[in-house]
Amino acid sequence: MAKSDRTIKDFLAEAEDILETASRTMLALEAEQAAGRPAPEQVNALFRAIHSFKGLAGMFGLKAPSEVSHKMEFLLDEVRLGKVGLSRNVLDVLFDAVALLGRLVQQAGARQEAEDIAPMARRIDQILQTKTSSSGDRSLLNRIDLDRGLLQVLTEYEEYRLKENIRARNNLFTVQVTFEINEFESGIKALNEVLKKNAEIICTLPTAGAAGSGIGFTIVAGTARSGNELSAALDMPNLALRPIPYIEGRKTEEPRQETGLRSVSNTVRVDIYKLDSLMNTVGEMHLLKNIIGRIVRELKTHTQSGTAAELHKAHRGLERKLNELQEGILEVRMVPIGQIFTRLAQMVRNYAKEAGKEIDLQLTGEETELDKLMIEDLADPLMHLIRNAIDHGIEPPDVRRASGKPDQGLVTLSAFPKGNHVVITVEDDGAGMDAGKILAKAVEKGIVGPEHGLDPARDRKDVLDLIFLPGFTTRESVTEISGRGVGMDVVKKNLSKLSGMIDIETEPGEGTLFTLTLPITLAIIKALIVEAGDQVFAVPLSSVLEILQTTEEQVETVETREVIAIRSETVPLLRLTRAFRLAPRPGNAALYLIVVGLAERRLGIAVDALRDQQEIVIKPLGKRLADLPGIAGATELGDKRGVVLVLDVESLMEGVLKRTAGIRR
Repeated sequence: MAKSDRTIKDFLAEAEDILETASRTMLALEAEQAAGRPAPEQVNALFRAIHSFKGLAGMFGLKAPSEVSHKMEFLLDEVRLGKVGLSRNVLDVLFDAVALLGRLVQQAGARQEAEDIAPMARRIDQILQTKTSSSGDRSLLNRIDLDRGLLQVLTEYEEYRLKENIRARNNLFTVQVTFEINEFESGIKALNEVLKKNAEIICTLPTAGAAGSGIGFTIVAGTARSGNELSAALDMPNLALRPIPYIEGRKTEEPRQETGLRSVSNTVRVDIYKLDSLMNTVGEMHLLKNIIGRIVRELKTHTQSGTAAELHKAHRGLERKLNELQEGILEVRMVPIGQIFTRLAQMVRNYAKEAGKEIDLQLTGEETELDKLMIEDLADPLMHLIRNAIDHGIEPPDVRRASGKPDQGLVTLSAFPKGNHVVITVEDDGAGMDAGKILAKAVEKGIVGPEHGLDPARDRKDVLDLIFLPGFTTRESVTEISGRGVGMDVVKKNLSKLSGMIDIETEPGEGTLFTLTLPITLAIIKALIVEAGDQVFAVPLSSVLEILQTTEEQVETVETREVIAIRSETVPLLRLTRAFRLAPRPGNAALYLIVVGLAERRLGIAVDALRDQQEIVIKPLGKRLADLPGIAGATELGDKRGVVLVLDVESLMEGVLKRTAGIRR
């Protein structure tokens, strides 16, 4: 069925969100099963996600995704009812089915023919042929003193979950609560959050409100906790907690969790590229604001009239409102980095199976927010780092055993905010890297000259950074996982496009840690406007550590390199006039030093003059100038200086540090 581009985009956006939820739920479900814990809430959540996907695919007339999701929904319903056990085989089929849905979505978006779904249908049918009946054991319900009328209105699933709690000898309770109509939404949300942390919600049934003044209902819950513990956790007004006694004499207490209550979404889906266009418009408005500000300043120097004062006041008001608008749009663009973490977790599972290795992936900081467009561009670099960790870092089980390590390798992916940046780390407890071997391989491949002068112990940081240069690899063979794919140089280049930096720490036999540092957004940034020679440049403030005024007398030369002492640290010096072959200003004794850097790296950038700070929108230079060393793009300042080049701090730092070792780039 032919669909408009707009319709397909709507389908893709919603389908990808649903499948991301399904993948995240699958990983949680697998973890619960591995720990030997029942996971009805995860099964329920996965069932709801696949049910939503089936409805979406059907609405858009997509036959293959609709049929696969229908099969999955039926299988999950049988799992929910206990007719199919959640075995390793069932989990593998569910993982593969979610991955298949993802491919079918991409094929629909590219208007390609859908792949054959028959093999997956056969795998699901084979599982369903082994199902058993869960309708027996109704006598279990006779073991508890629960109102017969309530038992009669339970659904098949609710009855099954109640029997499972009885079989597990969990404590059972009824929770009776009434909320006024105007408090219902917030009240039920708070109650469910607490209950889901302490118990399993087996069913929720409406009851009459207190004297008809509110909305009342009864929840049946099961838990391993005591009544006192649950009562303390449910410290809410208008709530009555009553145990459901076991007729054999055992009193009751609490379950786990799950909810059939549906929340009403207050969100609206917006195309990220529309937000990008809107942000560009805000950037242009900032430019106009700067022009107006310049005109106001010129008026104030020539006249003291009330009109100039009023115009100045209006300009300040415009500035405040523009800042509010900008912050609002930025907030909308920000999304949890967990979106990409979920995809990577699925990838780790697949690659670990291919490599024949056991991998425990630990995720932290999924709630850390980053610009949506940056998250999309971050996927490939992170994927490559994790692939490397699995293929090259984590040793085979027998090698780990011989080294006194557990068979299961550990890969940790974490994210956390740090000022105006987000820091992402990828760490493994594998074989690590040997600086001496890296240097020897770099010399062998002609990446550094034999006269390099590098010492693996003294210049450890510089030697480790060699892995980011084009053509570097210590592997001689192709593997199924990494193949001959992109190298670490491409990872670094992709991060540079995001104004990001990457650092490496490693110990042979212990593991490797990659640290990625990125600005929260690239949409509109604050920049320091400087002059070097007769040119004006913009330096992203997110990279600026401090600004100093110094003199030529404080500059020293060490092994042909200019350096400057800043307190107790010696920092490499880069003169912008020399970097871009500009004529220096004659007789200029003063030197302004902009200290930039991230993590352990520092660089002093020498300029002739400091102008001011401005918010700028970075524009690309075009294909012919896109790879200009040291330049990230261009911007307009709204004054008579026209177009100004924006410095690529990471590129400048790399150039200075690499020149020290005669590295051939």
